[in-house]
Amino acid sequence: MRRTFFILLLMLSAFNMSADRREVVLNPDGQQHNHNNLPLPADMPDVYYDISNLEIIIDGLGVVNYYDVEIASASSFITVISTQVNGSYDTIDVSSLPQGEYVITIESPLGNTYEGFFDTY
Repeated sequence: MRRTFFILLLMLSAFNMSADRREVVLNPDGQQHNHNNLPLPADMPDVYYDISNLEIIIDGLGVVNYYDVEIASASSFITVISTQVNGSYDTIDVSSLPQGEYVITIESPLGNTYEGFFDTY
Protein backbone atom coordinates (compact mmCIF):
# COMPACT_ATOMS: atom_id res chain seq x y z
CA MET A 1 0.00 0.00 0.00
CA ARG A 2 2.80 2.37 0.91
CA ARG A 3 4.52 1.70 -2.41
CA THR A 4 1.33 2.43 -4.38
CA PHE A 5 0.88 5.70 -2.49
CA PHE A 6 4.49 6.70 -3.20
CA ILE A 7 4.11 5.96 -6.94
CA LEU A 8 0.86 7.92 -7.06
CA LEU A 9 2.53 10.84 -5.30
CA LEU A 10 5.38 10.83 -7.83
CA MET A 11 2.95 10.76 -10.74
CA LEU A 12 0.96 13.68 -9.35
CA SER A 13 4.15 15.67 -8.77
CA ALA A 14 5.29 15.08 -12.35
CA PHE A 15 1.86 16.07 -13.69
CA ASN A 16 1.82 19.22 -11.57
CA MET A 17 5.29 20.27 -12.76
CA SER A 18 4.39 19.75 -16.42
CA ALA A 19 1.06 21.55 -16.00
CA ASP A 20 2.98 24.71 -15.07
CA ARG A 21 4.83 24.67 -18.40
CA ARG A 22 3.31 25.64 -21.70
CA GLU A 23 5.12 24.81 -24.90
CA VAL A 24 5.91 27.76 -27.14
CA VAL A 25 5.42 26.48 -30.68
CA LEU A 26 8.18 27.76 -32.94
CA ASN A 27 7.98 28.23 -36.67
CA PRO A 28 11.27 28.15 -38.60
CA ASP A 29 12.23 31.33 -40.45
CA GLY A 30 8.98 33.07 -39.51
CA GLN A 31 6.74 30.60 -41.39
CA GLN A 32 3.10 30.85 -40.44
CA HIS A 33 2.70 27.09 -40.09
CA ASN A 34 5.11 24.28 -39.44
CA HIS A 35 4.63 21.75 -42.22
CA ASN A 36 4.96 18.32 -40.63
CA ASN A 37 6.37 16.75 -43.79
CA LEU A 38 9.43 19.03 -43.76
CA PRO A 39 12.35 18.09 -41.50
CA LEU A 40 13.01 20.57 -38.70
CA PRO A 41 16.46 22.14 -38.52
CA ALA A 42 18.78 20.43 -36.00
CA ASP A 43 19.43 23.72 -34.17
CA MET A 44 15.75 24.40 -33.43
CA PRO A 45 15.35 24.53 -29.62
CA ASP A 46 12.41 23.44 -27.51
CA VAL A 47 10.87 26.47 -25.78
CA TYR A 48 8.48 26.58 -22.82
CA TYR A 49 6.80 29.27 -20.73
CA ASP A 50 6.99 28.29 -17.06
CA ILE A 51 3.92 29.83 -15.43
CA SER A 52 5.04 29.15 -11.85
CA ASN A 53 8.49 30.69 -12.14
CA LEU A 54 7.59 33.31 -14.78
CA GLU A 55 10.40 32.36 -17.08
CA ILE A 56 11.02 31.20 -20.61
CA ILE A 57 12.94 27.92 -20.83
CA ILE A 58 15.08 27.33 -23.91
CA ASP A 59 16.34 23.77 -24.34
CA GLY A 60 18.71 23.64 -27.30
CA LEU A 61 20.36 20.31 -26.48
CA GLY A 62 23.79 21.84 -27.15
CA VAL A 63 23.54 21.74 -30.95
CA VAL A 64 24.87 25.33 -31.01
CA ASN A 65 26.81 27.33 -28.39
CA TYR A 66 24.25 30.12 -28.02
CA TYR A 67 21.01 31.69 -29.26
CA ASP A 68 20.20 35.38 -29.67
CA VAL A 69 16.72 35.98 -28.27
CA GLU A 70 14.32 38.91 -28.55
CA ILE A 71 10.94 39.13 -26.87
CA ALA A 72 8.54 41.80 -28.12
CA SER A 73 4.98 42.83 -27.42
CA ALA A 74 2.70 41.10 -29.95
CA SER A 75 0.58 44.24 -30.28
CA SER A 76 3.28 46.90 -30.73
CA PHE A 77 6.27 44.73 -31.75
CA ILE A 78 8.43 46.81 -29.40
CA THR A 79 11.30 44.70 -28.07
CA VAL A 80 11.13 44.36 -24.28
CA ILE A 81 13.91 41.78 -23.77
CA SER A 82 17.00 41.19 -25.88
CA THR A 83 19.57 38.67 -24.67
CA GLN A 84 21.89 35.83 -25.59
CA VAL A 85 21.34 32.44 -23.96
CA ASN A 86 23.32 29.22 -23.67
CA GLY A 87 22.75 26.79 -26.55
CA SER A 88 22.35 23.80 -24.25
CA TYR A 89 19.79 25.01 -21.72
CA ASP A 90 18.93 28.41 -20.30
CA THR A 91 16.11 30.48 -18.87
CA ILE A 92 14.92 34.06 -19.32
CA ASP A 93 13.18 35.84 -16.45
CA VAL A 94 9.94 37.40 -17.73
CA SER A 95 8.46 38.28 -14.33
CA SER A 96 8.78 42.00 -15.07
CA LEU A 97 6.59 41.79 -18.19
CA PRO A 98 3.03 43.07 -17.86
CA GLN A 99 0.22 40.67 -18.73
CA GLY A 100 -0.15 40.36 -22.46
CA GLU A 101 0.81 38.51 -25.58
CA TYR A 102 4.42 38.33 -26.73
CA VAL A 103 6.41 37.15 -29.72
CA ILE A 104 9.74 35.45 -29.15
CA THR A 105 12.34 35.44 -31.93
CA ILE A 106 15.32 33.12 -31.61
CA GLU A 107 18.32 33.33 -33.93
CA SER A 108 20.84 30.53 -34.19
CA PRO A 109 24.49 31.17 -35.07
CA LEU A 110 23.84 28.83 -38.04
CA GLY A 111 21.62 31.55 -39.55
CA ASN A 112 18.22 30.02 -38.73
CA THR A 113 15.47 32.14 -37.17
CA TYR A 114 12.56 30.76 -35.12
CA GLU A 115 9.45 32.65 -34.04
CA GLY A 116 6.70 31.77 -31.59
CA PHE A 117 4.05 33.37 -29.39
CA PHE A 118 3.21 33.14 -25.69
CA ASP A 119 1.00 35.02 -23.28
CA THR A 120 1.45 35.92 -19.63
CA TYR A 121 -2.20 35.69 -18.60
